[in-house]
Amino acid sequence: MNKAVKRLYEFGPFVLDPGERLLRHGAARMELPPRAFDTLLALVENNGHLLEKDVLMGTVWGDTVVEESNLTQVIYLLRKALREGEDGARYIETVPKRGYRFVAEVRGFDLEETNGNGVAAALLQSAAHPSNGHDSNPTLPPMDTRGGNDVPASAGKLTAPASPATGPDKARWHSWMQGLIGGVAVIALVAMLQALGWKQRMFGEANAGPIRSVAVLPLQNLSNDPNQEYFVDGMTDELITNLAQIRALKVVSKTSIMQYKNTRTPLPQIGRELGVDAVVEGSVLRSGDRVRITAQLIRTATDRHIWAEAYDGDLKDVLALQARVAEAITNQVKLNLTAEESGRLRRAPAVNPEAFDLYLRGRYAWNQRSVNGFHNAIQYFNRAIEKDPNFALAFSGLADSYTLLALYGEGYPGITQAQAAAEKALQLDDQLAEAHTSLAAVKILHDWDWQGAEQEFQRAINLNPNYAQAHHWYGNLLLAAQGRHEEAMAELRRAQELDPFSLIITADIGFEDYLTGQDDMALEAYQKVLNANPNFVPAHFYLAMLYQHRGQYDLWIKEVTEDDELSGYASLAEHLRQLYARGGMRAVMEETSRAGGATRIAPHKDARADYCSSAVANLVLGKTTAALNGLDDCYRGEALGLIYLKVDPLWSSLRGEPRFQDLLRRLHMQ
Repeated sequence: MNKAVKRLYEFGPFVLDPGERLLRHGAARMELPPRAFDTLLALVENNGHLLEKDVLMGTVWGDTVVEESNLTQVIYLLRKALREGEDGARYIETVPKRGYRFVAEVRGFDLEETNGNGVAAALLQSAAHPSNGHDSNPTLPPMDTRGGNDVPASAGKLTAPASPATGPDKARWHSWMQGLIGGVAVIALVAMLQALGWKQRMFGEANAGPIRSVAVLPLQNLSNDPNQEYFVDGMTDELITNLAQIRALKVVSKTSIMQYKNTRTPLPQIGRELGVDAVVEGSVLRSGDRVRITAQLIRTATDRHIWAEAYDGDLKDVLALQARVAEAITNQVKLNLTAEESGRLRRAPAVNPEAFDLYLRGRYAWNQRSVNGFHNAIQYFNRAIEKDPNFALAFSGLADSYTLLALYGEGYPGITQAQAAAEKALQLDDQLAEAHTSLAAVKILHDWDWQGAEQEFQRAINLNPNYAQAHHWYGNLLLAAQGRHEEAMAELRRAQELDPFSLIITADIGFEDYLTGQDDMALEAYQKVLNANPNFVPAHFYLAMLYQHRGQYDLWIKEVTEDDELSGYASLAEHLRQLYARGGMRAVMEETSRAGGATRIAPHKDARADYCSSAVANLVLGKTTAALNGLDDCYRGEALGLIYLKVDPLWSSLRGEPRFQDLLRRLHMQ
């Protein structure tokens, strides 16, 4: 009698039969496309081991040249077939930039067949095709009912049962009934344990609770074209923006998640560092004017997939694709969207592909957070507007660029341009939180319109509760400047919660501590920032203010010159060092006071415009009248630094002066 051995693999509720090239879920036959089956078999046979992408593609496609996107599509099909994410089930792990790993527990066992139609055939076909042969006695071994699977209870090699000649039918029937009763008992026990919630306790699957916070990890670029990184980063940013509009969901800002780009940080660690319940991973493949976006939602505590999907469309519809991804995620975490939130997600307009491409390049440059980056971003946004004059996002990007240029030291002229761009963006789409935030800053820095600015900040936060920049600027530019310190710190802490690795938010929390007289806490915040990035200019600027206020002038000159060098004013830094070495703090301040408010140090053509320098210098020298004259010059020059005049402890000795109080009234601070 010929005997053959059939190898089967069991995982979860599935049985994989390489011989028949079938995947079974209980009694259901699941026929996979050939490449998908070969990929699954390779992963299962290497269970627990990473299969590099090129190795896996070579195994499945041989010498045929294929793009990596084919493998991505096959993995997507397999995850759908395996129902990955249902009840926390996870089978295939993506190792970013490397490959895939089959992570479910796999039981492999051999079955001996007689004439090719023995136990294995009976096992795979019994549920769908009950025996109708002349032998009425079942020939199946006892079943293991874990998870409701019809698989043999014994591991390893199984042999066909004894023929009728080797023992009486009654004994065989009795043995089979014992197995059946045992199987039914196990089923009943499992059902009882599930009803009592013991399954989770026994296997460590405690109720994880609802998902109320997520981080969108940097999407992967599957285009094999480094020049498409700006596009992929832009898609990450848009998905964050869409999800951030949901009030019931905390969404971490892009600046904090970008540190995980091209890293292999375990998801539970990311969850702890960012304080989120789940992460969104995914990829973007762009080919001409076609785009494919894949996304998967993973619970960080258990590293288990909840949901995965892929979306295809034209580039002009890419915003709508991103909105569909965001809406699907909100459905998976079972959030009830308000009518306004749902409407915003479904209202994503079609865009001009060329304009959108330029917009993403602009945002990429803007996110570099440098003066050169802002200038490059302005060029891209203007070109995008030329392609599509009604593209509101490009106008909001333009407003953001001019606003930050002004705040980074290029002064008042940029604020006027920021105002025009923000107002145009809102004219085209008054639902853009970014544009409301930029306009709020304009109302402070251009018009000293504190009430109007507060309305704009609150509107921005209402539209996008997770927009860290709105909370940050609301706390730093408005509430802190008005002396509403408790509210200011609450907004800054909320911004930090949404963007925990933002250096500027941490630095501005330190500045708020400085404004309220908590110098040691301010110093701790600045040092924390500089430990992360020793070249972070705002921290050096703030430290110089702190040391000047405390009379620690050796430390003050160190920070001032460091600030100048990092900002590109090396000759000015050297001049200040020499001046301080010759005559100390007084020599520096006397020369600065003679600048008449035009520049920090008059003889230097590369000195930055700083209309308040003369006022500060005269104040330090004890020349009250000259300091007040300098403040008047500062006001006429519309210098941005006056926003903290009411609360900066530097000016505390002038607060009783009538001219100082008059200036506060002109700034609408009284």
